[in-house]
Amino acid sequence: MVIEHKVLPLYEQDQLNEGLLKTEEGEYVEMLFSSALIDNSWKKFADDDEQDRLKEGLIKIEERNYGGYYVSIDKIEKVREEDKEDCFIATAVYGNVQANQVNILRDYRDRVLIKNPFGKLLTKMYYSGVGKKGAKFIKEQMPSSIPAIRKGLDFLVNMHSKNY
Repeated sequence: MVIEHKVLPLYEQDQLNEGLLKTEEGEYVEMLFSSALIDNSWKKFADDDEQDRLKEGLIKIEERNYGGYYVSIDKIEKVREEDKEDCFIATAVYGNVQANQVNILRDYRDRVLIKNPFGKLLTKMYYSGVGKKGAKFIKEQMPSSIPAIRKGLDFLVNMHSKNY
């Protein structure tokens, strides 16, 4: 599910350095999982580690062949959260988007994976379409692999559950 939000102006932003944009609803949207509506076109934010001008109110936008460019936060019309809540492969394996194991894996993503550069890269790749395509492939072409994949995911779930 994609959710669109109106972003508050720069002077009301208090967690930009953490990669979070404050919305009119008072909620925070993670730039890593979002894109911005700028001049009637949706643009992806550059990675958190490339956001080097946030204190100036400038957010770097990803540009595939050119390395990116900066835009003032006040030029952003809306932001939309991508399918961050969808854990495609875990949902395919456990059969329910709200299964306890899927929720634990979401927590693992948010607390562990996106906190380091390699995990952030994996997460970004997963949500760029790889996860959705992988889940579809598993369900349609390799349903017999689900028990083996579930064992691997169960291992992650159990390890992460012990830390809390």
